[in-house]
Amino acid sequence: MSLAPWRTVIADDHQLMLSGVRAMLEASGRVEVVATAADGLAAIAAVSREKPDLAILDLAMPHANGMEAYLEARRWSPGTRFVLFSGALTPAAAAALAEEGVSGLFLKTGDPEELIRALPRIMQGGQVFSAAAQGLLEQAAAAEGLTARELQMLQAVARGATNAQAAETLGISPKTVDKHRTNLMRKLGAHSTAELVMTGVRLGLLQADGTHEG
Repeated sequence: MSLAPWRTVIADDHQLMLSGVRAMLEASGRVEVVATAADGLAAIAAVSREKPDLAILDLAMPHANGMEAYLEARRWSPGTRFVLFSGALTPAAAAALAEEGVSGLFLKTGDPEELIRALPRIMQGGQVFSAAAQGLLEQAAAAEGLTARELQMLQAVARGATNAQAAETLGISPKTVDKHRTNLMRKLGAHSTAELVMTGVRLGLLQADGTHEG
């Protein structure tokens, strides 16, 4: 018995891009495009009307940008999974989208297959960022004061590694690991390991299942 395709709304103000994304998704055999939109307000209306399983929104659209369309549309269709894609994305914008809980974030300059491969995980409730988008999130983290080593430590904590295991993996002493953990807790305002991981997910530094992508 074949699975029903995911009912999808696509929004992009560039017709060529919209047509290309639609063709790619429909060719996968897992997507049924039920509506398209050329601006943010039309995207909100389409999502509100169709209540789709998935909505793929361009970040830069007239009348309402992708972030605005996402925030409004999810009020009308809370069961929809939202993916944002952009031709030019700043680290701050990537971090803001991750914090708002978008299901996926992809750059138009990336490999289109990344999105196709990510769809099953997204539709199962996961949060997936392309490798390029993850790189921007790491830049945002650095701007907030997290070092590369602290980001590695956050990933180790999310995997449930002990200080000794993290020390062996990272090639540093357990004492240094403890220092990094303490700094992470302070910088992210966390008071427990669970809170530290939850904050990492909320800021987009970790995937929703506690893993790091990219």
